Amino acid sequence: MTTPQFSHPSQLSPDLSGALLQSLQVACEKFNEGQAPARPLHIRDFWFVIEDGQSCLDLFVEPAPGHSGPGPFPEPDQAISLDECFPLHQFLMECGALDAFADSISVRVGSLGMEPPLRTVSHFESAKGHFVTLKTWTKRQGRDRFKMILDDVKADIADPTLLLREGTELTEIPLSAVKFAQALLEKPKAAKANAPRKSKRG
Repeated sequence: MTTPQFSHPSQLSPDLSGALLQSLQVACEKFNEGQAPARPLHIRDFWFVIEDGQSCLDLFVEPAPGHSGPGPFPEPDQAISLDECFPLHQFLMECGALDAFADSISVRVGSLGMEPPLRTVSHFESAKGHFVTLKTWTKRQGRDRFKMILDDVKADIADPTLLLREGTELTEIPLSAVKFAQALLEKPKAAKANAPRKSKRG
């Protein structure tokens, strides 16, 4: 993939973000094949942010599929150690997988921690009933940040859609509109069973 060098998060579009993630995941697979780590790794997502005036690329790493437990939250033994992250970081820096990003950015490779990012339909389906926080590519209803309970996922349509609940009101946000999302450990308060619900599109 030939792309210009990115130096600021504002330069990324949804399509470019998806393509870059895919290329990073392919590079990680090559790392697993060539380096044969103790357990195969998988880059679940990345987050390109400005931190203290510096552009930072955070790569969220987890055990490869088949080596991790179910559910939205990592099991205690799923945490990736620094000793595991360092060889992958070095490999990515040397293999050209990060050539799309400017040399001036800071690249950090780390474990998911306790609040993993959500990107795919299966990620969101496993987080149903939990609080999620998400940021959209553009403002929706005058805002681009949401923190609500993930009530359901409409997965059987052309553009899968998230149903987010706040009290008795539902907000619909297409998955394609989500720039970044995380599942939170907070437990939602029980809602009244017979409360009427409104639905509005995000």
